[in-house]
Amino acid sequence: MADLTTIWKFPFAIEDEFWLDLPGDAQVLHVAMQQSTPCLWAAVAPDADVIPRRFAVRGTGHSLPSGAHHVATFSQPPFVWHLFAFPGAG
Repeated sequence: MADLTTIWKFPFAIEDEFWLDLPGDAQVLHVAMQQSTPCLWAAVAPDADVIPRRFAVRGTGHSLPSGAHHVATFSQPPFVWHLFAFPGAG
């Protein structure tokens, strides 16, 4: 495991499922809207190999993505979104 030394921001689209390229053992710290864009902030080891990670976004009242774990909840008024990561992500 590489040392997590830096915080990076990863903008993403609100989609049922999407992929983000994150360095190695990136650790998700926070998810929120920045202006009109949803973003994920993670502690990373900048020199680590990049690994594609699979995520899902669900609205309140929607079904949970099978096999994924909850990472964060964020709001985009009037909506509240829930971000999930599949194994190996987040």
